[in-house]
Amino acid sequence: MTTEAGKTRKSVNGLDFALLVVILLSAVGFGMAKAGHAGVNKVIQGVSKIAIKVYLVGFKTEDLDLFKAGDKVSMTIRNQPVQPPMTVAEVKHWPKQVAFLAPDGKKAVSFPDPTQPLAHDFLVTITDQAEITAEGYVVRGNKIKVGNQIDLEGFKYRVQGVVVDLNPIQ
Repeated sequence: MTTEAGKTRKSVNGLDFALLVVILLSAVGFGMAKAGHAGVNKVIQGVSKIAIKVYLVGFKTEDLDLFKAGDKVSMTIRNQPVQPPMTVAEVKHWPKQVAFLAPDGKKAVSFPDPTQPLAHDFLVTITDQAEITAEGYVVRGNKIKVGNQIDLEGFKYRVQGVVVDLNPIQ
């Protein structure tokens, strides 16, 4: 804009001001995240190899050797694949059990479920590197805790299980 004396008067455009504020806030947020003070970047206290125990309830299969120690297995946490695959360290399995009251009425006894002869319970232990934060373990950017539902996937299977234990490996 020009005034009568030929001088130009500068005015601040609202869009220019909003862009400047966004750029400044982004720079401050990036600096805080880089320094480890923002919620998006938790302070890492260390890195450790951990054992993740996954419990599979009533998995129906005829092949009880689907999971073998030393095999690679892909894991999905909250619909996000965790790559590369992890290593199976240990596998335990037993037939699906049902509980009945004993004839004396004082205790319960369990037997393999006759209605589901193919159903088995598995306890699969997988190992991987994890970052340790104040809030727990983080496996490749995914926070993992007891109770998380995760999917395990191999060549012949994709099953859903629950994390029942996390232990650091020395």
